[in-house]
Amino acid sequence: MARLYDAIEPEVISMSMLQHAVESSRADGESLVIPKDEKLNFSEVNVLRLDFRNILRMENLWLFSNLTKLQMDNNIIERIEGLDTLQKLTWLDLSFNNITRIEGLDSLTELTDLSLYNNRITIIENMDSLKKLNVFSIGNNQIDDENSIRYLRRFDNLRTLCLRGNPFASKPDYYIFTISHLPQVHFLDYKLIDDAPREEATKKYEIQLQQLITLEEQEREKEKTGEDQAKQYQLHKDAFVENMDQNQLFTAMFKDDVEGQKLILVPGSDELMTQFEQKCNAIVYSMFEFGLKEKEIRDREIEDFWICVNEAKNENTRQAAAIVDEFKTYRSTLFAKEDLEQQGVSPELASEYDDALTNLRNKLMALEITLVDQLEETIQTFERNLAEMVSNFTESMRANFSQLRELQAFFNENIINLCVATVERIMKGELEDEFPDDTRELFTDKDTIMNACQTSDEVHRTKIDQREDEMFSRISNWLTTMMDNIHEEEEYKRNRKRIIEISRLIDYLRADIEDM
Repeated sequence: MARLYDAIEPEVISMSMLQHAVESSRADGESLVIPKDEKLNFSEVNVLRLDFRNILRMENLWLFSNLTKLQMDNNIIERIEGLDTLQKLTWLDLSFNNITRIEGLDSLTELTDLSLYNNRITIIENMDSLKKLNVFSIGNNQIDDENSIRYLRRFDNLRTLCLRGNPFASKPDYYIFTISHLPQVHFLDYKLIDDAPREEATKKYEIQLQQLITLEEQEREKEKTGEDQAKQYQLHKDAFVENMDQNQLFTAMFKDDVEGQKLILVPGSDELMTQFEQKCNAIVYSMFEFGLKEKEIRDREIEDFWICVNEAKNENTRQAAAIVDEFKTYRSTLFAKEDLEQQGVSPELASEYDDALTNLRNKLMALEITLVDQLEETIQTFERNLAEMVSNFTESMRANFSQLRELQAFFNENIINLCVATVERIMKGELEDEFPDDTRELFTDKDTIMNACQTSDEVHRTKIDQREDEMFSRISNWLTTMMDNIHEEEEYKRNRKRIIEISRLIDYLRADIEDM
Protein backbone atom coordinates (compact mmCIF):
# COMPACT_ATOMS: atom_id res chain seq x y z
CA MET A 1 0.00 0.00 0.00
CA ALA A 2 1.50 3.33 -1.03
CA ARG A 3 2.15 5.91 1.67
CA LEU A 4 0.63 9.37 1.33
CA TYR A 5 3.94 11.16 0.89
CA ASP A 6 5.19 8.78 -1.86
CA ALA A 7 3.62 11.13 -4.38
CA ILE A 8 5.57 14.11 -3.06
CA GLU A 9 8.77 15.13 -4.86
CA PRO A 10 11.80 13.29 -3.29
CA GLU A 11 14.00 15.44 -1.07
CA VAL A 12 17.80 15.70 -0.96
CA ILE A 13 19.62 15.90 2.37
CA SER A 14 20.85 19.46 1.97
CA MET A 15 22.85 21.63 4.36
CA SER A 16 19.72 23.63 5.16
CA MET A 17 17.79 20.45 5.99
CA LEU A 18 20.55 19.25 8.31
CA GLN A 19 20.82 22.62 9.99
CA HIS A 20 17.06 22.77 10.50
CA ALA A 21 17.04 19.22 11.94
CA VAL A 22 19.76 20.05 14.46
CA GLU A 23 18.19 23.36 15.44
CA SER A 24 14.82 21.63 15.90
CA SER A 25 16.45 19.14 18.26
CA ARG A 26 17.96 22.01 20.25
CA ALA A 27 14.65 23.82 20.36
CA ASP A 28 12.88 20.67 21.60
CA GLY A 29 15.47 20.24 24.35
CA GLU A 30 16.58 16.92 22.86
CA SER A 31 19.27 15.35 25.04
CA LEU A 32 22.72 14.55 23.76
CA VAL A 33 22.84 17.46 21.32
CA ILE A 34 24.99 20.58 21.51
CA PRO A 35 23.89 23.29 23.94
CA LYS A 36 21.50 25.95 22.62
CA ASP A 37 23.80 28.83 23.45
CA GLU A 38 26.71 27.52 21.37
CA LYS A 39 27.46 27.96 17.69
CA LEU A 40 26.10 25.19 15.48
CA ASN A 41 28.76 22.56 14.79
CA PHE A 42 27.68 19.32 13.11
CA SER A 43 30.67 17.38 14.45
CA GLU A 44 29.40 17.91 18.01
CA VAL A 45 25.88 16.60 17.35
CA ASN A 46 25.05 13.24 18.97
CA VAL A 47 21.40 12.78 17.94
CA LEU A 48 19.86 13.50 14.53
CA ARG A 49 16.24 13.10 13.44
CA LEU A 50 15.46 13.04 9.71
CA ASP A 51 12.15 11.15 9.76
CA PHE A 52 9.10 11.92 7.60
CA ARG A 53 11.05 14.11 5.13
CA ASN A 54 10.58 12.13 1.89
CA ILE A 55 14.36 11.59 1.62
CA LEU A 56 15.49 9.42 -1.29
CA ARG A 57 19.28 9.29 -0.78
CA MET A 58 21.42 9.27 2.37
CA GLU A 59 23.90 12.11 1.77
CA ASN A 60 26.14 14.60 3.63
CA LEU A 61 26.04 12.58 6.86
CA TRP A 62 29.86 12.52 7.02
CA LEU A 63 29.64 15.91 8.77
CA PHE A 64 28.28 14.20 11.92
CA SER A 65 31.41 12.34 13.02
CA ASN A 66 30.24 11.99 16.66
CA LEU A 67 26.67 10.91 15.95
CA THR A 68 25.38 8.10 18.19
CA LYS A 69 21.70 8.08 17.23
CA LEU A 70 20.28 8.49 13.70
CA GLN A 71 16.55 8.39 12.96
CA MET A 72 15.59 8.24 9.26
CA ASP A 73 12.36 6.27 9.32
CA ASN A 74 9.36 6.99 7.09
CA ASN A 75 11.24 8.24 4.03
CA ILE A 76 11.66 6.71 0.55
CA ILE A 77 15.29 5.60 0.90
CA GLU A 78 16.18 2.77 -1.49
CA ARG A 79 19.78 2.09 -0.51
CA ILE A 80 21.80 2.14 2.74
CA GLU A 81 24.84 4.33 2.04
CA GLY A 82 26.89 7.27 3.30
CA LEU A 83 27.37 5.90 6.82
CA ASP A 84 31.10 5.08 6.67
CA THR A 85 32.19 7.99 8.88
CA LEU A 86 29.52 7.43 11.56
CA GLN A 87 31.69 4.99 13.48
CA LYS A 88 30.25 6.00 16.87
CA LEU A 89 26.66 5.23 15.88
CA THR A 90 24.87 2.93 18.36
CA TRP A 91 21.23 3.40 17.28
CA LEU A 92 19.94 3.44 13.70
CA ASP A 93 16.32 3.54 12.53
CA LEU A 94 15.67 3.05 8.80
CA SER A 95 12.21 1.57 9.13
CA PHE A 96 9.40 2.35 6.68
CA ASN A 97 11.58 2.97 3.62
CA ASN A 98 12.09 1.22 0.27
CA ILE A 99 15.38 -0.55 1.05
CA THR A 100 15.85 -3.81 -0.85
CA ARG A 101 19.26 -4.96 0.41
CA ILE A 102 21.24 -4.82 3.66
CA GLU A 103 24.58 -3.16 2.91
CA GLY A 104 26.78 -0.21 3.85
CA LEU A 105 26.97 -1.08 7.56
CA ASP A 106 30.56 -2.36 7.74
CA SER A 107 31.99 0.61 9.66
CA LEU A 108 29.22 0.72 12.29
CA THR A 109 31.01 -1.57 14.75
CA GLU A 110 29.43 0.14 17.80
CA LEU A 111 25.85 -0.36 16.62
CA THR A 112 23.62 -2.04 19.22
CA ASP A 113 20.11 -1.20 17.96
CA LEU A 114 19.10 -1.50 14.29
CA SER A 115 15.62 -1.18 12.81
CA LEU A 116 14.91 -2.05 9.18
CA TYR A 117 11.23 -2.70 9.80
CA ASN A 118 8.84 -2.39 6.86
CA ASN A 119 11.20 -2.36 3.87
CA ARG A 120 11.63 -4.70 0.88
CA ILE A 121 14.57 -6.80 2.07
CA THR A 122 14.68 -10.46 1.00
CA ILE A 123 17.89 -11.71 2.68
CA ILE A 124 19.59 -10.96 6.00
CA GLU A 125 23.26 -10.47 5.07
CA ASN A 126 26.30 -8.14 5.16
CA MET A 127 26.12 -7.49 8.90
CA ASP A 128 29.21 -9.40 10.09
CA SER A 129 30.90 -6.34 11.60
CA LEU A 130 27.94 -5.58 13.92
CA LYS A 131 29.36 -7.67 16.77
CA LYS A 132 27.57 -5.60 19.45
CA LEU A 133 24.10 -5.82 17.91
CA ASN A 134 21.55 -6.26 20.71
CA VAL A 135 18.20 -5.28 19.15
CA PHE A 136 17.31 -6.05 15.53
CA SER A 137 13.97 -5.30 13.91
CA ILE A 138 13.53 -6.74 10.42
CA GLY A 139 9.76 -7.33 10.46
CA ASN A 140 7.45 -6.59 7.52
CA ASN A 141 10.02 -7.37 4.84
CA GLN A 142 10.30 -10.21 2.30
CA ILE A 143 12.42 -12.69 4.31
CA ASP A 144 11.48 -16.24 3.28
CA ASP A 145 14.70 -18.16 3.80
CA GLU A 146 15.89 -20.33 6.70
CA ASN A 147 19.46 -19.32 5.95
CA SER A 148 18.66 -15.75 6.98
CA ILE A 149 17.70 -17.08 10.42
CA ARG A 150 20.84 -19.19 10.62
CA TYR A 151 22.87 -16.13 9.67
CA LEU A 152 21.77 -14.44 12.91
CA ARG A 153 23.47 -17.15 15.01
CA ARG A 154 26.77 -15.25 14.69
CA PHE A 155 25.50 -12.32 16.77
CA ASP A 156 26.24 -13.44 20.33
CA ASN A 157 24.84 -10.24 21.88
CA LEU A 158 21.50 -10.32 20.03
CA ARG A 159 18.70 -10.42 22.62
CA THR A 160 15.65 -8.87 20.93
CA LEU A 161 14.53 -9.83 17.41
CA CYS A 162 11.47 -8.91 15.36
CA LEU A 163 10.68 -11.02 12.28
CA ARG A 164 6.90 -10.82 12.16
CA GLY A 165 5.26 -9.79 8.90
CA ASN A 166 7.79 -11.70 6.75
CA PRO A 167 6.69 -14.64 4.55
CA PHE A 168 8.88 -16.94 6.66
CA ALA A 169 7.03 -15.88 9.83
CA SER A 170 3.76 -17.23 8.41
CA LYS A 171 5.11 -20.79 8.12
CA PRO A 172 3.88 -23.37 10.68
CA ASP A 173 7.34 -24.13 12.12
CA TYR A 174 8.53 -20.50 12.15
CA TYR A 175 8.46 -20.05 15.92
CA ILE A 176 10.04 -23.35 17.00
CA PHE A 177 12.65 -23.18 14.21
CA THR A 178 13.68 -19.66 15.20
CA ILE A 179 13.86 -20.16 18.97
CA SER A 180 15.81 -23.42 18.55
CA HIS A 181 18.34 -21.94 16.14
CA LEU A 182 18.81 -18.65 18.00
CA PRO A 183 19.41 -19.59 21.66
CA GLN A 184 20.90 -16.15 22.44
CA VAL A 185 17.62 -14.36 21.63
CA HIS A 186 15.37 -13.69 24.65
CA PHE A 187 12.55 -11.76 22.98
CA LEU A 188 11.06 -12.77 19.62
CA ASP A 189 8.48 -10.47 18.04
CA TYR A 190 8.35 -8.55 21.33
CA LYS A 191 7.41 -11.62 23.40
CA LEU A 192 9.59 -13.33 26.01
CA ILE A 193 10.69 -16.83 25.01
CA ASP A 194 9.94 -19.37 27.76
CA ASP A 195 12.41 -22.16 28.56
CA ALA A 196 9.98 -25.06 28.04
CA PRO A 197 9.07 -24.27 24.39
CA ARG A 198 12.73 -23.64 23.59
CA GLU A 199 13.76 -27.02 25.03
CA GLU A 200 11.10 -28.82 22.99
CA ALA A 201 12.10 -26.93 19.84
CA THR A 202 15.77 -27.77 20.41
CA LYS A 203 14.96 -31.48 20.73
CA LYS A 204 12.98 -31.42 17.48
CA TYR A 205 15.90 -29.91 15.55
CA GLU A 206 18.62 -31.72 17.52
CA ILE A 207 20.24 -33.46 14.55
CA GLN A 208 20.14 -30.38 12.32
CA LEU A 209 21.53 -28.22 15.11
CA GLN A 210 24.40 -30.63 15.80
CA GLN A 211 25.34 -30.65 12.12
CA LEU A 212 25.08 -26.85 12.03
CA ILE A 213 27.26 -26.49 15.14
CA THR A 214 29.92 -28.74 13.57
CA LEU A 215 29.92 -26.66 10.39
CA GLU A 216 30.11 -23.44 12.39
CA GLU A 217 33.07 -24.73 14.40
CA GLN A 218 34.85 -25.67 11.20
CA GLU A 219 34.08 -22.24 9.74
CA ARG A 220 35.32 -20.49 12.90
CA GLU A 221 38.53 -22.49 12.81
CA LYS A 222 38.99 -21.60 9.17
CA GLU A 223 38.28 -17.96 9.95
CA LYS A 224 40.72 -17.98 12.86
CA THR A 225 43.39 -19.51 10.66
CA GLY A 226 42.78 -16.79 8.08
CA GLU A 227 42.97 -14.09 10.76
CA ASP A 228 46.19 -15.55 12.15
CA GLN A 229 47.68 -15.63 8.66
CA ALA A 230 46.58 -12.05 8.04
CA LYS A 231 48.17 -10.91 11.32
CA GLN A 232 51.34 -12.79 10.50
CA TYR A 233 51.50 -11.24 7.05
CA GLN A 234 50.92 -7.77 8.50
CA LEU A 235 53.74 -8.37 10.99
CA HIS A 236 56.07 -9.33 8.15
CA LYS A 237 54.91 -6.36 6.09
CA ASP A 238 55.56 -3.98 8.98
CA ALA A 239 59.06 -5.46 9.12
CA PHE A 240 59.38 -4.87 5.32
CA VAL A 241 60.12 -8.57 4.70
CA GLU A 242 56.73 -9.96 3.65
CA ASN A 243 56.88 -13.18 1.60
CA MET A 244 60.63 -13.48 2.23
CA ASP A 245 60.06 -16.57 4.36
CA GLN A 246 59.05 -18.29 1.12
CA ASN A 247 60.65 -18.77 -2.27
CA GLN A 248 58.59 -15.97 -3.83
CA LEU A 249 61.57 -13.94 -5.09
CA PHE A 250 63.16 -16.96 -6.71
CA THR A 251 59.86 -17.95 -8.31
CA ALA A 252 59.32 -14.39 -9.54
CA MET A 253 62.70 -14.43 -11.31
CA PHE A 254 61.58 -17.24 -13.62
CA LYS A 255 57.85 -16.45 -13.79
CA ASP A 256 58.25 -13.72 -16.42
CA ASP A 257 61.48 -15.13 -17.84
CA VAL A 258 60.33 -16.85 -21.03
CA GLU A 259 63.86 -17.45 -22.30
CA GLY A 260 65.09 -18.66 -18.92
CA GLN A 261 62.34 -21.26 -18.68
CA LYS A 262 63.68 -22.77 -21.90
CA LEU A 263 67.33 -22.49 -20.92
CA ILE A 264 66.92 -24.55 -17.75
CA LEU A 265 65.66 -27.48 -19.85
CA VAL A 266 69.12 -28.16 -21.24
CA PRO A 267 70.75 -31.40 -20.10
CA GLY A 268 72.74 -30.97 -16.89
CA SER A 269 70.89 -27.88 -15.66
CA ASP A 270 68.96 -29.67 -12.89
CA GLU A 271 71.80 -29.65 -10.39
CA LEU A 272 72.69 -26.06 -11.29
CA MET A 273 69.08 -24.94 -10.69
CA THR A 274 68.85 -26.82 -7.40
CA GLN A 275 72.00 -25.18 -6.04
CA PHE A 276 70.90 -21.74 -7.27
CA GLU A 277 67.47 -22.06 -5.63
CA GLN A 278 68.85 -23.34 -2.31
CA LYS A 279 71.48 -20.61 -2.00
CA CYS A 280 69.08 -17.88 -3.15
CA ASN A 281 66.39 -18.91 -0.66
CA ALA A 282 68.95 -19.18 2.13
CA ILE A 283 70.04 -15.56 1.59
CA VAL A 284 66.46 -14.33 1.37
CA TYR A 285 65.42 -16.19 4.51
CA SER A 286 68.36 -14.73 6.44
CA MET A 287 67.08 -11.30 5.35
CA PHE A 288 63.63 -12.26 6.60
CA GLU A 289 64.91 -13.23 10.06
CA PHE A 290 67.07 -10.12 10.27
CA GLY A 291 64.11 -7.93 9.32
CA LEU A 292 61.95 -9.36 12.13
CA LYS A 293 64.70 -8.86 14.71
CA GLU A 294 65.23 -5.27 13.57
CA LYS A 295 61.50 -4.61 13.87
CA GLU A 296 61.57 -5.79 17.49
CA ILE A 297 64.41 -3.36 18.20
CA ARG A 298 62.55 -0.50 16.52
CA ASP A 299 59.35 -1.34 18.39
CA ARG A 300 61.15 -1.24 21.74
CA GLU A 301 62.66 2.13 20.85
CA ILE A 302 59.25 3.50 19.88
CA GLU A 303 57.65 2.15 23.06
CA ASP A 304 60.38 3.71 25.23
CA PHE A 305 59.95 7.01 23.40
CA TRP A 306 56.22 7.22 24.11
CA ILE A 307 56.73 6.22 27.74
CA CYS A 308 59.21 9.08 28.09
CA VAL A 309 56.90 11.55 26.33
CA ASN A 310 53.87 10.58 28.40
CA GLU A 311 55.83 10.78 31.65
CA ALA A 312 56.98 14.29 30.73
CA LYS A 313 53.45 15.39 29.82
CA ASN A 314 51.95 13.88 32.99
CA GLU A 315 54.55 15.59 35.18
CA ASN A 316 53.90 18.87 33.39
CA THR A 317 50.16 18.49 33.95
CA ARG A 318 50.74 17.73 37.63
CA GLN A 319 52.89 20.83 38.09
CA ALA A 320 50.40 23.00 36.18
CA ALA A 321 47.54 21.71 38.33
CA ALA A 322 49.54 22.51 41.48
CA ILE A 323 50.14 26.08 40.27
CA VAL A 324 46.45 26.57 39.48
CA ASP A 325 45.40 25.12 42.85
CA GLU A 326 47.82 27.49 44.57
CA PHE A 327 46.26 30.40 42.68
CA LYS A 328 42.74 29.31 43.64
CA THR A 329 43.77 29.30 47.30
CA TYR A 330 45.28 32.78 46.91
CA ARG A 331 42.13 33.97 45.12
CA SER A 332 39.85 32.74 47.91
CA THR A 333 42.03 34.44 50.50
CA LEU A 334 42.16 37.69 48.51
CA PHE A 335 38.41 37.92 48.01
CA ALA A 336 37.78 37.18 51.67
CA LYS A 337 39.37 40.52 52.60
CA GLU A 338 36.37 42.60 51.50
CA ASP A 339 32.60 42.38 51.44
CA LEU A 340 32.23 41.93 47.69
CA GLU A 341 28.42 41.78 47.77
CA GLN A 342 28.19 45.20 49.42
CA GLN A 343 31.21 47.09 48.17
CA GLY A 344 32.29 45.24 45.02
CA VAL A 345 35.97 44.92 44.09
CA SER A 346 38.14 47.88 45.01
CA PRO A 347 40.65 49.24 42.44
CA GLU A 348 43.53 48.15 44.68
CA LEU A 349 42.18 44.60 44.93
CA ALA A 350 41.51 44.47 41.19
CA SER A 351 45.07 45.65 40.47
CA GLU A 352 46.56 43.06 42.79
CA TYR A 353 44.39 40.33 41.24
CA ASP A 354 45.38 41.39 37.74
CA ASP A 355 49.07 41.18 38.68
CA ALA A 356 48.44 37.74 40.14
CA LEU A 357 46.76 36.64 36.91
CA THR A 358 49.73 37.86 34.89
CA ASN A 359 52.04 35.95 37.21
CA LEU A 360 49.86 32.83 36.85
CA ARG A 361 49.97 33.07 33.09
CA ASN A 362 53.76 33.54 33.12
CA LYS A 363 54.24 30.50 35.35
CA LEU A 364 52.03 28.29 33.18
CA MET A 365 53.66 29.52 29.97
CA ALA A 366 57.14 29.00 31.44
CA LEU A 367 56.12 25.46 32.37
CA GLU A 368 54.87 24.87 28.84
CA ILE A 369 58.08 26.26 27.32
CA THR A 370 60.08 23.91 29.53
CA LEU A 371 58.00 20.97 28.32
CA VAL A 372 58.38 22.04 24.69
CA ASP A 373 62.16 22.14 25.09
CA GLN A 374 62.16 18.78 26.85
CA LEU A 375 59.97 17.14 24.22
CA GLU A 376 61.97 18.66 21.38
CA GLU A 377 65.18 17.22 22.80
CA THR A 378 63.52 13.84 23.34
CA ILE A 379 62.12 13.81 19.80
CA GLN A 380 65.49 14.77 18.29
CA THR A 381 67.22 11.96 20.19
CA PHE A 382 64.52 9.52 19.15
CA GLU A 383 64.76 10.62 15.52
CA ARG A 384 68.55 10.13 15.52
CA ASN A 385 68.23 6.67 17.07
CA LEU A 386 65.52 5.60 14.66
CA ALA A 387 67.41 6.99 11.65
CA GLU A 388 70.47 5.03 12.73
CA MET A 389 68.41 1.84 13.02
CA VAL A 390 66.95 2.37 9.55
CA SER A 391 70.46 3.03 8.21
CA ASN A 392 71.79 -0.19 9.75
CA PHE A 393 68.81 -2.07 8.34
CA THR A 394 69.32 -0.78 4.80
CA GLU A 395 73.09 -1.34 4.86
CA SER A 396 72.70 -4.93 5.96
CA MET A 397 69.92 -5.59 3.46
CA ARG A 398 71.93 -3.94 0.69
CA ALA A 399 74.79 -6.35 1.38
CA ASN A 400 72.38 -9.28 1.08
CA PHE A 401 70.93 -8.00 -2.16
CA SER A 402 74.50 -7.70 -3.47
CA GLN A 403 75.01 -11.37 -2.59
CA LEU A 404 71.89 -12.22 -4.58
CA ARG A 405 73.27 -10.37 -7.59
CA GLU A 406 76.58 -12.17 -7.28
CA LEU A 407 74.75 -15.48 -7.05
CA GLN A 408 72.72 -14.58 -10.14
CA ALA A 409 75.91 -13.65 -12.01
CA PHE A 410 77.47 -17.00 -11.05
CA PHE A 411 74.34 -18.87 -12.15
CA ASN A 412 74.20 -16.97 -15.44
CA GLU A 413 77.86 -17.67 -16.16
CA ASN A 414 77.37 -21.39 -15.57
CA ILE A 415 74.16 -21.56 -17.59
CA ILE A 416 75.96 -19.82 -20.48
CA ASN A 417 78.77 -22.36 -20.37
CA LEU A 418 76.27 -25.21 -20.25
CA CYS A 419 74.23 -23.81 -23.14
CA VAL A 420 77.30 -23.12 -25.31
CA ALA A 421 78.44 -26.69 -24.71
CA THR A 422 74.96 -27.88 -25.66
CA VAL A 423 75.08 -25.88 -28.93
CA GLU A 424 78.39 -27.53 -29.82
CA ARG A 425 76.98 -30.98 -29.09
CA ILE A 426 73.92 -30.27 -31.24
CA MET A 427 76.14 -29.11 -34.11
CA LYS A 428 78.04 -32.39 -33.80
CA GLY A 429 74.76 -34.31 -33.88
CA GLU A 430 75.19 -35.71 -30.37
CA LEU A 431 71.80 -34.41 -29.11
CA GLU A 432 68.75 -35.22 -31.18
CA ASP A 433 65.79 -35.73 -28.86
CA GLU A 434 66.94 -34.26 -25.55
CA PHE A 435 64.48 -31.31 -25.33
CA PRO A 436 61.39 -29.81 -27.08
CA ASP A 437 61.47 -28.20 -30.53
CA ASP A 438 60.67 -24.64 -29.27
CA THR A 439 63.67 -24.89 -26.95
CA ARG A 440 65.86 -26.36 -29.66
CA GLU A 441 65.31 -23.14 -31.71
CA LEU A 442 67.46 -21.24 -29.18
CA PHE A 443 70.39 -23.52 -29.83
CA THR A 444 70.85 -22.83 -33.51
CA ASP A 445 74.05 -20.84 -32.87
CA LYS A 446 76.08 -19.22 -30.08
CA ASP A 447 74.83 -15.67 -30.73
CA THR A 448 71.21 -16.72 -30.26
CA ILE A 449 71.95 -18.54 -27.03
CA MET A 450 74.05 -15.66 -25.69
CA ASN A 451 71.22 -13.19 -26.36
CA ALA A 452 68.77 -15.49 -24.59
CA CYS A 453 71.07 -15.81 -21.57
CA GLN A 454 71.53 -12.03 -21.42
CA THR A 455 67.77 -11.46 -21.57
CA SER A 456 67.20 -14.01 -18.82
CA ASP A 457 69.91 -12.43 -16.66
CA GLU A 458 68.34 -8.96 -17.06
CA VAL A 459 64.93 -10.28 -15.98
CA HIS A 460 66.41 -11.84 -12.84
CA ARG A 461 68.40 -8.73 -11.92
CA THR A 462 65.35 -6.53 -12.46
CA LYS A 463 63.34 -8.62 -10.00
CA ILE A 464 66.10 -8.32 -7.40
CA ASP A 465 66.42 -4.56 -7.98
CA GLN A 466 62.66 -4.05 -7.71
CA ARG A 467 62.44 -5.89 -4.39
CA GLU A 468 65.37 -3.89 -3.04
CA ASP A 469 63.98 -0.55 -4.19
CA GLU A 470 60.55 -1.34 -2.76
CA MET A 471 61.98 -2.32 0.62
CA PHE A 472 64.19 0.75 0.96
CA SER A 473 61.52 3.11 -0.31
CA ARG A 474 58.94 1.82 2.14
CA ILE A 475 61.13 1.97 5.23
CA SER A 476 62.29 5.46 4.28
CA ASN A 477 58.69 6.62 3.85
CA TRP A 478 57.76 4.95 7.14
CA LEU A 479 60.45 6.88 9.00
CA THR A 480 59.51 10.19 7.35
CA THR A 481 55.79 9.72 8.01
CA MET A 482 56.31 8.72 11.63
CA MET A 483 58.54 11.69 12.42
CA ASP A 484 56.27 14.12 10.57
CA ASN A 485 53.31 12.90 12.63
CA ILE A 486 55.24 13.17 15.87
CA HIS A 487 56.40 16.70 15.09
CA GLU A 488 52.88 17.67 14.09
CA GLU A 489 51.12 16.11 17.09
CA GLU A 490 53.69 16.70 19.83
CA GLU A 491 55.44 19.90 18.81
CA TYR A 492 52.64 21.81 17.16
CA LYS A 493 49.12 20.61 17.93
CA ARG A 494 49.74 19.77 21.59
CA ASN A 495 51.59 23.04 22.22
CA ARG A 496 48.91 25.08 20.43
CA LYS A 497 46.16 23.36 22.39
CA ARG A 498 47.90 24.00 25.72
CA ILE A 499 48.45 27.69 24.95
CA ILE A 500 44.76 28.04 24.08
CA GLU A 501 43.84 26.32 27.36
CA ILE A 502 46.03 28.72 29.33
CA SER A 503 44.59 31.75 27.54
CA ARG A 504 41.02 30.58 28.15
CA LEU A 505 41.74 29.99 31.83
CA ILE A 506 43.19 33.46 32.28
CA ASP A 507 40.30 35.04 30.36
CA TYR A 508 37.80 33.17 32.49
CA LEU A 509 39.45 34.22 35.75
CA ARG A 510 39.73 37.82 34.56
CA ALA A 511 36.10 37.92 33.42
CA ASP A 512 35.07 36.54 36.78
CA ILE A 513 36.44 39.52 38.71
CA GLU A 514 35.17 41.96 36.07
CA ASP A 515 31.67 40.63 36.68
CA MET A 516 32.13 41.26 40.41
